[in-house]
Amino acid sequence: MPSAPTGAVPADELSAVASELKLLWHAIARGKYHSSGLDRQQYWVLAALENGPVRMSALADCAATSQASLTGIVDRLEHRALVERVRSSEDRRVIDVSLTPAGRETAQLMREHSMGGLEAILLRLDAEERSRFLELVRKLNRHSSDQPGLAE
Repeated sequence: MPSAPTGAVPADELSAVASELKLLWHAIARGKYHSSGLDRQQYWVLAALENGPVRMSALADCAATSQASLTGIVDRLEHRALVERVRSSEDRRVIDVSLTPAGRETAQLMREHSMGGLEAILLRLDAEERSRFLELVRKLNRHSSDQPGLAE
């Protein structure tokens, strides 16, 4: 295997970390989408709306998709009465998307399910390990916010 440039993470290490993170995410999210009938992008859109209305452009970033694809995602969520489109009160040309009461309930249930999955994973660590893990995740997140597609 070729060696990595100085200061770079070796390819085999990157691959191992990516695989482990994927497994961890699947363990946390297991069944979350299927039980609600939502796909991953629909889930992210609902989660992004929990703090209030969001512009379509910001939702596209959150769901890591194009605005054209987001229109279809929001259409499907709107058809299920989970979200609604609302004209911005500040700029009538702008469309905001907000949760309906049913959407808020669905997002809440999905978040609780995720927290339960995360708790089950974290219980495998003792208190000191969890503290160190949180410290490392925070360190990684401090440095990821300046990279496109990694914030949120």
